[in-house]
Amino acid sequence: MAESDLYAPILSTLSRGPTRLFRQQSMLAWAGKILSRTASTITLIHPQAVKLGTPGIADLGGLTSVAITPEMIGSTIAQYLAIELKFGRGQPTEEQAAFIAMVRSLGGRAGIARSVEDARLIISGDPNA
Repeated sequence: MAESDLYAPILSTLSRGPTRLFRQQSMLAWAGKILSRTASTITLIHPQAVKLGTPGIADLGGLTSVAITPEMIGSTIAQYLAIELKFGRGQPTEEQAAFIAMVRSLGGRAGIARSVEDARLIISGDPNA
């Protein structure tokens, strides 16, 4: 099993009702004038690296609906979710750990999931997740 094997079961099981999850990616791409192109190769002149996404962004992001406390009766908010998928003993990079910490510090729900149940705990706001 690999981290990529967790996407489908988590998305199909947990992205419903008051919660919506989506894949998030961060990557490096290249832009420039195309000199030649084949089915498997593109040659660029004047290439420029383009960073896409936020460094360390979690594999899955989303929102979950949260009822507000008594002083805000009648309101509902969407709370940001960030779920980093890891397999086995895999550990988050420094950038991934910093992203999770930032989301938590701003009131979102974030953590590492190695299973559907781990993701469910993060979404529920379980402090041990």
